Order: sequence, then C-alpha cells, then structure tokens
Amino acid sequence: MQSTLVILIISLASLYWINHFFPIIGKFIWLGTAYALKCIHAPAISQQWALRHCNTQKAPGCSSCSKCNSKCH
Repeated sequence: MQSTLVILIISLASLYWINHFFPIIGKFIWLGTAYALKCIHAPAISQQWALRHCNTQKAPGCSSCSKCNSKCH
C-alpha cells in the first residue's frame, strides 16, 4: 500500500513539472488522463479536473507583460 501511494505521489509531481516545463506534452498527458478516467467511469468532477489541467492558455495580467507600469489592464 505504501509503495502504491509513493508511486501515485511521484507520478502526480512528475505530471505537474512536465506540464510546467513542456505545456504541449503536458496537454496530451492530461487529455489522456481525462480519457482514461472517462473509460473507467470515474466521477465527472475528476474528469473535469483533468481537462482543466490540460488548458495551456495563460490568463492575461501583469505577469505576462514584459515592462509593466500598471498599464496592462
């Protein structure tokens, strides 16, 4: 049981970092995860959670500006 829990935690952490550094690869991983959850008839909330993580668009804001002088918005 402990081994399964450790593997699950490491897998989730690696998915997070792959999605962070390589958003295109992470998108396909999360889409595959959502499809796998759908195939095993997981609750809809978990499927939506996976689909939400595959969205690679960043929200506009001052963090995306190269030279922000509070005129981004």
